[in-house]
Amino acid sequence: MPAFSLLAPCSGRVVDSSHHPSPLIRSHWLGHTTCIDVSSNQLLAPTAAKVDYVSPAGNFIHLLSTQHGRIMLFLGAHEQSTKIPAIQRHISSGDEVERGAPLLSLNQTLLRQQTNLYNLMAVILQPNIEFDTLALRNSGAVTALESELVIQKDVS
Repeated sequence: MPAFSLLAPCSGRVVDSSHHPSPLIRSHWLGHTTCIDVSSNQLLAPTAAKVDYVSPAGNFIHLLSTQHGRIMLFLGAHEQSTKIPAIQRHISSGDEVERGAPLLSLNQTLLRQQTNLYNLMAVILQPNIEFDTLALRNSGAVTALESELVIQKDVS
């Protein structure tokens, strides 16, 4: 079996998910979760995947990866908006993306002026492999496509 690795989809600082405005994210109910205070201007595909869904505003992306399972990228607290001026989508639902493909462009100045903490991105992993232990990083600086998010894994 190939090594299970998930690289950061953007640069920034990892913070504990307890800082996310959504109770659903904070509870880890959707899966293994970490959060990144995004500092880069692009969100990149962390792995080759199919874009299962992207919200109209672009702040929620659901990827399906044969290697990883489900990966959800969730900027901010709400998906109700159909347009967020700070976010430019480069993908649509149904697209196939390679690792490193740009998913979104982010205008940091506008992003940080928004309410709902759109600069805080939850990375949620629902792996397609059973693990006795799986832990995601919860602190420190990360660099897009260079920094590992999975810090502990023990396959069942």
